[in-house]
Amino acid sequence: MTNVYYSKLFALINIVYRKIFHEEISSEVEKFIKNLSYVGIGTIIASIFSFSYNILAGRWLGPSEYGTFTLIQSVAMFLYIPMLLGFHTAMVKYNAEKDDILRQRRIISTTYILVFVFTVVSLLVYFIFSKEIMTIFSISSEVFYFAVLFAVLFVFYTLTTETLRSLHMLRTYSRLMSIHSAILFFTFLFFALMCKDLSFKSPLFSMLLAYGIMGGVILAILRNYLKPKFNKSWVRKLHHYSIYSLLGGISFVLYSNIDKLMINYYLTISEVGIYRAYYYSFTTVLLLISTIFVTTFFPFASSCGDKKALLDKVNKISIIFIIASLPIALISGSIILSIYGPDYHLDPVLTLLFVLLAVTIPVNQFYDWLMCSVGIDGVKLVSYAALSTAIANIALNIVLIPVLGIKGAVISTIMSYIISTMILLSKRKLLKDQMITTS
Repeated sequence: MTNVYYSKLFALINIVYRKIFHEEISSEVEKFIKNLSYVGIGTIIASIFSFSYNILAGRWLGPSEYGTFTLIQSVAMFLYIPMLLGFHTAMVKYNAEKDDILRQRRIISTTYILVFVFTVVSLLVYFIFSKEIMTIFSISSEVFYFAVLFAVLFVFYTLTTETLRSLHMLRTYSRLMSIHSAILFFTFLFFALMCKDLSFKSPLFSMLLAYGIMGGVILAILRNYLKPKFNKSWVRKLHHYSIYSLLGGISFVLYSNIDKLMINYYLTISEVGIYRAYYYSFTTVLLLISTIFVTTFFPFASSCGDKKALLDKVNKISIIFIIASLPIALISGSIILSIYGPDYHLDPVLTLLFVLLAVTIPVNQFYDWLMCSVGIDGVKLVSYAALSTAIANIALNIVLIPVLGIKGAVISTIMSYIISTMILLSKRKLLKDQMITTS
């Protein structure tokens, strides 16, 4: 019965695919669509739990405590960078290229050893310079220590889940994402029922616990790929790719988190909470769609030889996405924000700005991951684009937030993503040539 339904659905997909791309679905594309469906089902189920978790956290905590919770995550996103140093992306790139267990085992084991060393060194540095770090971020010692703990568990979770992606184990990945979000939601409910006075610690502890449990489960699944062996030749290859991946990662963290830190610096912690509520409300549906796509797309694109054909397809997908997503973001965002409660009132100008932001982020992601799949030349371009964008974003935030408040932060972020996408598209001819030679 399942095969009958799948055959009918695939026939419908084939019709749509032919109309858009004017070609039949190849075996590679069929495999991509299957993986996309696995990830899609898992991500949608996971999103139901994570949606409930975020809405209840924002509604029950109020803007101030929700803002503290958001601030901890934003600081952690800076602290985790030296722990991973872009090696997780390099691991996905090279693991996905060939289905060779011995090669994959060497790549994974080497990456894990490196990340463990980086994490230990980073922790030593953070505790030695804890006062200086707290001053830079304008945070209390409590926020700092929670951010460090969050960063460590986030690295553990990210490294293990990215390993599943690199091995094309997307069915397992999708199932575990659903379990992860269920743990997150039900643990939060437990803490909420047990605690008389809710604070930012309830959703935070839930997230930390979910990261730890899921990372441990995935580590057990991957036990045959983990050996205490350090391969020097793979260190050089991974390092070469990771340098540019790291540059892009740092830049991404800057222009996706600096807004919250600057709102905290110039305005109040409550407005950080309001900003987070708007951001989640208006971007969550479109980011759900784009996450399903890019999760499957990057490993697929890395193993695909004809990058030029992929670029043409991404161009068409982006146009369709932009047209369809504007009303989706407006309607879904307004509904979700209303669920947050009366503390988060609907502002027409903020609504329009966040709708535009919700559209620009996924389109930028499509081109980012396509270029990263090319190899060193592609990740170089993405890194330079991201660095330019980060610099522009910081400058815009400094100028606009004191004048326009939260609206200034949104405008800065929108312009940042547009700049990044324009830089990538401005080099599309060069990239086509590079894709041809790479393939």
